[in-house]
Amino acid sequence: MQKDNITQATFNKTARVISDYKNDMIFEQPRENLIQQEFTSYEVTDAGGVNCIKKTTTTRKFNKLGGYEDSSTSQILG
Repeated sequence: MQKDNITQATFNKTARVISDYKNDMIFEQPRENLIQQEFTSYEVTDAGGVNCIKKTTTTRKFNKLGGYEDSSTSQILG
């Protein structure tokens, strides 16, 4: 006897948006009571022939009107 594997799901939250804007693949879209999200990445990078660690933090701040602003900062850690 063969069983059919059927997966069912119910989504109660809004889904992520398919977008060419890379930050939309990281962050959620605006929703009630969401104030801010941050994404931090660390990578090895070449700085004049020397390998360094680069920290990049991208922040999405949400406003009460349902919009948001993204900002990004980078620093060399050593």
